[in-house]
Amino acid sequence: MNAPALDYDVLRESLDHAGFVLALPELHGGICGVLCSGGDGATQRWIEECIVEYANPLDQTNLSDLKRTLYEPVLVTQQMLASSQFEFEPLLPDEEAPLDEQVQALALWCHGFLSGLGFGAGTAAESLDGGLTEILEDFAEISRAGLSGEDREDPDQADFALAELKEYVRVSVQIVFEELAAQHAVASTDSTH
Repeated sequence: MNAPALDYDVLRESLDHAGFVLALPELHGGICGVLCSGGDGATQRWIEECIVEYANPLDQTNLSDLKRTLYEPVLVTQQMLASSQFEFEPLLPDEEAPLDEQVQALALWCHGFLSGLGFGAGTAAESLDGGLTEILEDFAEISRAGLSGEDREDPDQADFALAELKEYVRVSVQIVFEELAAQHAVASTDSTH
């Protein structure tokens, strides 16, 4: 069963209209990180903290609209990550967007993922295995990405490199989700014995 798709532009517009100031790629990265490390309860707490920190003062009607808007990517992302079809995609601008915007969005997405992962994991993040640690180090490096003069001179090569990075992020998030889900399952089994 395919998870419903999120429309980047529509969601970004809805958040902008609601006065939410966190960039959509960073928000989605954070959602993914929290879902990987902390599950549903942590994701709800994280969304509430994001509303406090990143939403302009709103009346109660706008606040409920904002919450609905924020939970849409949570629900869709949960379905994507849990799917056996490997449907997960980071929520980023499409390939038609300017290259600078795409690179910045991927950097923000990775920053959000790392923040969300830390929020959901707390001190448990210190006990990640070597493969996951390498992924997180790569994400930290990607979060500092930008276009060089060489990239601007050869945009086709930069597009190719960006496509490879996006695929690496997509697959890596699925790996992190599955590894941490397995660790959570083992921990809950151990705690019941």
